[in-house]
Amino acid sequence: MEQPRRNVLAGLGAAASLAGCLSVDGVRYPDEIESSDESNTTLEAGTDEPPTDNSTDADGHASDLIQLIAERTQAIVADVVWFAISYPRAVESYNQAIDSVIETIDTVRTTIHQPTMPTAEMVDRLETVGYNAADRAETAFEPHFSPADLLQSRTDMHIPSLARAARRNDTDRFVEELDRMRLSFFQIQTPVYVSRRFSRNPIHNRLLDRVVPHATGDVLVEVAVPTRRNFTTLAHEPYVDEDGSYPPTFTADPLPVARRNKLRRRLGPVVKPSGRTEEVFLTFATRPDSVTRQRNVFRGPPGDLDGTPLYIQQYGDRATAREQFTTTLAAGDTEGMTSISSGVTSATDSIKWHRYYHREAGSDRTNLDDFPGVQYGYLLQAGPFVFATGFSGDAWEERTRWQGELTESWLFQRVD
Repeated sequence: MEQPRRNVLAGLGAAASLAGCLSVDGVRYPDEIESSDESNTTLEAGTDEPPTDNSTDADGHASDLIQLIAERTQAIVADVVWFAISYPRAVESYNQAIDSVIETIDTVRTTIHQPTMPTAEMVDRLETVGYNAADRAETAFEPHFSPADLLQSRTDMHIPSLARAARRNDTDRFVEELDRMRLSFFQIQTPVYVSRRFSRNPIHNRLLDRVVPHATGDVLVEVAVPTRRNFTTLAHEPYVDEDGSYPPTFTADPLPVARRNKLRRRLGPVVKPSGRTEEVFLTFATRPDSVTRQRNVFRGPPGDLDGTPLYIQQYGDRATAREQFTTTLAAGDTEGMTSISSGVTSATDSIKWHRYYHREAGSDRTNLDDFPGVQYGYLLQAGPFVFATGFSGDAWEERTRWQGELTESWLFQRVD
């Protein structure tokens, strides 16, 4: 993972101390979900500007790094919830905007009964409805996608020819161009086109950029938000259709219920629903390459890629998250704190996670019922978020490079 193209952020990851010194007071979270029925995200009271001091908390961690984690995680969670809840309505609004253009084209088409009928007013009407549709589509998708240029270019492609034909009273050419304009808008409304241009399976817009800032072409991320219509999807760069190249085939949904439940059992007392507003599952795996031989192509469920899980719980505010985090720590045991950034940062500027273990879930190391077994993992709190990762029946010192592609996530990357 020590790649020269990546600057590992000085331990972007932090555990909240039991003294409760971590804070993101005054954070202005980006891209808030518009309505309360779509997200229970609650922002903490505070000023309109982020704090300016660079003081450290009780563990010696820079508070601005804690704030940065909270800000970036808030943006990611907001994007995920938008895809789960608002995306279908955005697609519907986009289609309705294009419908308005097609309906206007059809209306104009039916009114032309004689050579002198094409008029400049008709052209103005078509131009206006095309640009209005672009604005409506942009409003529906912004800021996740930007379809305005797409619709405006379709309008600009046909208006000059329509205006010229109208000026010359050339009805044949006017009608022909109307038909071309109708087809042009129809083509960007088909389900296949929409699912590729504004995709949520896989997601490859700004959410992917935020989750793995410097490795969008290398990492595949599974995403699940169970409380949001049981939404699951993949986030990765799409595969290019090329002759002689075979892209991978994913034969099952990402992060199905059975896998999520298995992870929850491993987490044991870490799972705290009380006061929680969002629950997000992510896994980070190497994105399978396309291959030139079909027998070598990856085919199977995304879980076969052995991605590293990251479990995120968001609470109504920082105080609730700290309270639940403290309760979690008390329900198990801790053994110091450590950086999990794969050892490329110095000890002086690395923010550490709690090494945490519990016996609630048992272990998969033996089949003996005489021993409770232990699950070992890592915990972190930043603002209203509690993170858990690396839970296993293998102790921390028995694993090397277990992080996998998790180190490419926003928790460890500097975004300039």
